[in-house]
Amino acid sequence: MRGVSLLYQMALVVVGSMIVLNVLMPREAQGVIQEASTPEQTTDVTTLFAETLELPRLIQVAVERSPKVSAAKARWQATIEQYPQVTALPDPMFMYGYYMRSVETRVGPQRHRISFSQAFPYPGTLEAAGEVVKKAVEIERVKHEQVIRDLIVGLKLSYHELAYLQRAVELTRQNHELIASILAIATTRYAEGKTTLNDVLKAQSQLAQLEYDLVLLEELQHVEQANINGMLSVPSATSLGMTVPIPYEPLDVGLADIEKQALVKRQELQIAALSIEKATEGIALAELQTKPMLKFDLMTIETGKALMFDTPGSGKNPFSIGVGVTIPWSSLKNSSKVREAQQNREAVTANRHALEDETRVTLRKIYFRLENARRLVELYETTLIPQAGAAVEVAETWHQEGPKSIAGFLETQSVWLNFNLARLRAIADYQQNVTRLEQLVGGKIDDSHVE
Repeated sequence: MRGVSLLYQMALVVVGSMIVLNVLMPREAQGVIQEASTPEQTTDVTTLFAETLELPRLIQVAVERSPKVSAAKARWQATIEQYPQVTALPDPMFMYGYYMRSVETRVGPQRHRISFSQAFPYPGTLEAAGEVVKKAVEIERVKHEQVIRDLIVGLKLSYHELAYLQRAVELTRQNHELIASILAIATTRYAEGKTTLNDVLKAQSQLAQLEYDLVLLEELQHVEQANINGMLSVPSATSLGMTVPIPYEPLDVGLADIEKQALVKRQELQIAALSIEKATEGIALAELQTKPMLKFDLMTIETGKALMFDTPGSGKNPFSIGVGVTIPWSSLKNSSKVREAQQNREAVTANRHALEDETRVTLRKIYFRLENARRLVELYETTLIPQAGAAVEVAETWHQEGPKSIAGFLETQSVWLNFNLARLRAIADYQQNVTRLEQLVGGKIDDSHVE
């Protein structure tokens, strides 16, 4: 029947337009879909880091395996999938009606009714909705980047802490062996009457303290290894080898330069800026959504043959074309929708200003701790440790020459150990504070412009 054929052709046109809309999705969005859909590689880390723990490889494996990164990637991809949904026309409606009692007309009885309708939003509405989704996609992309950044920061903090603990254990164990030998000498001398009981007791107490320190450092080391294993998404008891120390290199970038980089590159601030852009697009969309929508209808009625054989137009199916328009009669509802979008923009704008202030304050706090750690490292390396080393050599000579010098040697040796442990702690603090600055900056600190 001609009416049904016409409806079929119209349906093909509508379906074709939807396919075109999908094809015309922005290329950057299609590229993101392909990137986000890339299958992840799996790495067996049961024995990968059993002997040596290198930070670059550790970061690579952790990013590959992290459930948080996978979740952020899935949210990013899910947001991309919103674009073809919001930019497509509303679903057309196909309706079929059956007359329970035929309608008798001059040209024949009418028994079935078939209709097709399609709504068309106000011009520009679909494009505006697409722009809102584009901003949402950008926000999710930066959030995905932020999750990776935080994972790397967490790994670096734990890695530097574990490196400190491993070196501290080695140093303390070596000192424990030295004090144990000194205790043996003191015990022998005391039996021979060549030294005092105080020297023996002092050696015993210092040895007991070192044994406690060893137990504490080793337990802290196990805790930090479990933390790293958690970020690798492997069992906490998985064995980890020795860390490869990161060379201590003082950062040659001033606070003002770091602040400039942070205000531009920090992911939280990028998200805040994109949220403002999204809210601005949301205002435009809200204004368009208050406009009327156009509706197009096409209907045909199946008509049987007329009772009179020679009736003109017998059995001819009539069809009609109709056009309708929605009436946005509620000004209160429409204006409220626009005001809501405007208030959302005010909120995200204020949030960005608050984040900028918070970034500046946090930067100053971390930069102070960074500079303090640097000064401590210089103090220990250039003054305190050399002086303590010289005092140990003198004390060692004294305790070999006289029976009353063991206590002095133990005291100077303890000072030397504490200074070296404090130096290792200051280096770890410095590297961890650099990492915290990188978190605020949003990545590596750029020092290429520094002369």
